[in-house]
Amino acid sequence: MAGPACSQSEDLSDEPSGPEATAGPRSGPEGGSWARVNWSAPAAPSAAGAITAHARRGVWLIDVHTPYADVAPEVDHRIQAALAEGARGVVCALPASLADTPGPVLDLLATAGRHMRAWPAVPVVLACPDSGTAALLDGRLHGRLLQHASSLLQGWAQIMDTPPPQTAHLRLSPSTLAPYGARRFLTRVCRDWGMNHHLDSGELVITELVTNALIHTTSDIEVLLAGDQDRLRIGVRDRDPAPPGSPPVDSDSLTGRGLLLVDALSESSGAMPTNDGGKLVWAVLGG
Repeated sequence: MAGPACSQSEDLSDEPSGPEATAGPRSGPEGGSWARVNWSAPAAPSAAGAITAHARRGVWLIDVHTPYADVAPEVDHRIQAALAEGARGVVCALPASLADTPGPVLDLLATAGRHMRAWPAVPVVLACPDSGTAALLDGRLHGRLLQHASSLLQGWAQIMDTPPPQTAHLRLSPSTLAPYGARRFLTRVCRDWGMNHHLDSGELVITELVTNALIHTTSDIEVLLAGDQDRLRIGVRDRDPAPPGSPPVDSDSLTGRGLLLVDALSESSGAMPTNDGGKLVWAVLGG
């Protein structure tokens, strides 16, 4: 098991994005996910060069080079994958105008605002030179939660001008000691951040998320913590591509309830695809 290691939230790498995996949003598999989970199913890849994505000082920049309607599911996937990388924020640069974009496609774009509720202090900015973009999205579900900018550079500057959330991470080998190491890590971080009120629920949540990851992977597991005011986000990342899930619960069994417990203890929870083909399963504990 690797020893605990904290890191500040600002990623100074400028590496390009990972594999060209694409996805569109859907609910978790029947009988296999807990309430409110958001997952992404595979979708057809876009044409080469239609979208580019890379991180600059922790902010993920997603540039769409083709009409948005042609690549909407992939853009949604790219935003999720950027957040799963521990982004300080995400800027998505759209084509010149969305005026002729069908309503259901605009609905999908507006739902990117849902991450502003679930991932506190991590903004999602839509960059578009057309000043009418905000008006097109404001009346749609979650659309008002999105930020807007006229260009990719301006969106990046907006995010860099805001304080980043507190973050820490720990890498664990896939052993039976991993849940114990994760609990110790969470305890130390919560005390350092003045979040002792999250210790009881946090230890239960992190134990269940790490234990669930151990069932599905033989590779290292990464624990990601982020704090914003009194809210704590707990994320556990592995390299298994399968959606997170719990088997049907046997009423006589003492096991199989882990992710149901996570959902009961958290303000929100879900899962996101990662650029390396794996997933990040997360939960936010409220203040």
